[in-house]
Amino acid sequence: MTVNPDYFRASSEAEAWKRLATAINDEFAQVDLEAARRKSTATLSEKDAEAERNKAIEPARLPLSQAINAQWGGYRLHYTLGQLDTEVLMLLAEKRTVGWQDILNAKATFGTPQDIINIQRQAQLAGSSVNITNALPHASKPFLIVNGLRHEGNLQTTEQLLKMGADPAYDSNGALFSAVVEAGRADIGRLFAKYSNGLLNVDAWANTAKSNRKTKLYDDLRRIQWEFGRFTVVDNETLMEQKPLPETGNMKIVFNFASRRVTEIVEITNPKQTVLRDYTFDDYGQNALEAAHDKLVELGGNPSGVETT
Repeated sequence: MTVNPDYFRASSEAEAWKRLATAINDEFAQVDLEAARRKSTATLSEKDAEAERNKAIEPARLPLSQAINAQWGGYRLHYTLGQLDTEVLMLLAEKRTVGWQDILNAKATFGTPQDIINIQRQAQLAGSSVNITNALPHASKPFLIVNGLRHEGNLQTTEQLLKMGADPAYDSNGALFSAVVEAGRADIGRLFAKYSNGLLNVDAWANTAKSNRKTKLYDDLRRIQWEFGRFTVVDNETLMEQKPLPETGNMKIVFNFASRRVTEIVEITNPKQTVLRDYTFDDYGQNALEAAHDKLVELGGNPSGVETT
């Protein structure tokens, strides 16, 4: 079975893109995965094992090579890779038919969290590497692929990339984050703030939206700021919350669950001064302690309990 050559012609029609991706996947289905991973044995030389591996992967290599060499431009190759079987794509990446980063970016858009994990792991085993952060815009930002096909953002792969260390503020300190929220994916924006550990300046982007009179964007960013942007994880037992004080300055509240103490730091701008207040858990509001405990757990900490004596 071979793919109809007409399917590889340049086209701006979504149905033509889908038809080709389906046809290539049909070829991928012909791959004997066991043979494609064949190891040499006492009775099978490495040369013969390699020959078996190459023969097994050939039905998939030919149409994918045609797609890569078609020079369509735009998003078509990205879309096509995103529709293809991940296991076979990784085999072809090992053969250098396709790049590891290309398949990671495509699966960040169209794949699953497990695809992201598998691609990174197999790339490392093959002596290569992938840039997790580079895949983040492909996963998170809605965009028009071609007329009739639109990517609305992939919540699951975005979170997986962030869990694995993708930098949520790498693009002009959060331009991607702001664009994602403005495109209607405040839920994905929350993930950026959640995994930034306070390094993403949500407040600045909210102020920019406010000054530009982008009411919906400002409201979404303000809610994200309240939920995540004002918190920083100091360590497993310590959470810091920051609050602006209108016309006065700023307030920082440090919850230390190991020492069972809360420190409030009020930074007054006029006249410039700093006021510290220290409390034991027994002297602090139980609801505030429980909320801080839950937020620290949500952000990856492992605090002690909040019970008062």
